[in-house]
Amino acid sequence: MSFKIFTISSMYPGYLGSFYERFSYIKGLSYNEHYKLLLNDTTEFVGSYTRTFTRLGMVVKCVIANDSILQNKWKAENCSRYADEKTVLSDQVKSFQPEILWIDNLNYTDIDWLNNIRNNVKSIRLIIGYHCSPFSAKIIERLKKIDFLITCTPGLKQQMEKKGIRSYLVYHGFDTDLINRIDGGNNFLNNNLLFSGSLSAGADFHADRIQLVESLIDDKIDIALYVNLENQYKIRAKQAIYYLNELFKKFRMERIRDYVPLLQYGTKPVKNYSRSLLRKSLPSVFGIDMYNLFSRSKIVLNKHIGVAGSYAGNMRLFEVTGVGSCLLTDNKSNLGDLFVIDKEIVAFDSTEDCIRKAKWLLENDEERKSIAAAGQKRTLETHTVENRCRLIIEIIEKELNHTSN
Repeated sequence: MSFKIFTISSMYPGYLGSFYERFSYIKGLSYNEHYKLLLNDTTEFVGSYTRTFTRLGMVVKCVIANDSILQNKWKAENCSRYADEKTVLSDQVKSFQPEILWIDNLNYTDIDWLNNIRNNVKSIRLIIGYHCSPFSAKIIERLKKIDFLITCTPGLKQQMEKKGIRSYLVYHGFDTDLINRIDGGNNFLNNNLLFSGSLSAGADFHADRIQLVESLIDDKIDIALYVNLENQYKIRAKQAIYYLNELFKKFRMERIRDYVPLLQYGTKPVKNYSRSLLRKSLPSVFGIDMYNLFSRSKIVLNKHIGVAGSYAGNMRLFEVTGVGSCLLTDNKSNLGDLFVIDKEIVAFDSTEDCIRKAKWLLENDEERKSIAAAGQKRTLETHTVENRCRLIIEIIEKELNHTSN
């Protein structure tokens, strides 16, 4: 069975910035030429799934809602220049006439938009949501307007179902197409231990990651950092929000957080970065450069964000093992369902355990190489984007059969 799938998504601003730096001639291309170049270049979730669904026989189109340059091209070629962002999105959905509307960034929709699109685009048989990050009351309200949700960890699935949202678990996966694009002669230095990613202060974000990385630095572990750090103004704003939350708590007004998403950035004390972390930090890398960086690193450190709870499932698990580097990750209750611990990956239970295991891996090169090779074999056999897409197709078929009966 084949479906027409339309996806509303977004990409990391850092990746989009690097894309437009590398392809300076892009403004002279038509919308379709620009779209194809972006989708073929990106390594992000939406690109990998769009390419893979297409290869599996689906008819797929996506919009990158936060790419204003690309969206403005579609607007100039297809509708009134006075149309706002939500109108442009509606017109894009209508022009494609999908059977499946997949929304993996709900921030670009609202309840009125979801109601209108369901009522006015009669081709739509299912509206699917995808969410795998911290959520607000507004996100939950929007999710209640879709047919079902796909999420990436058992913990998030449980949380969503408690809120009355029917959910399926589909873990992230590795896009095997990227292996042929990884350049073994890339310009990155070889790294013993690497952390690459975001270090955002605040509750349910990266406070634990920051503490872990700073502890490794303090213990003189040779760790390379390619990180996205927040500017000092934003950190101070979060600290101020924390004190505002404390004031609301004092007057028993905590529920206001459910309706003011900004307040979630300061539900716990917000610490600033240490000087040692700031000194070691290099800018984040995106796209295929990130995979090249992983491939030049003996060990890559992973630490889930707070919202993951006691469950593993972030993309880093599969990105690192997919390129053949050794993954050192925080232990979670379901991690053994994904990998054989200490044979395919290495897991740590505490900061002290992480430091000990990092040192052991660096001192035992053959064992590290064996673990990395076994981890890559498991990911390429089991945890691929193609396998995930096949599972999603099965879910869609099941849901369509259910609605037609």
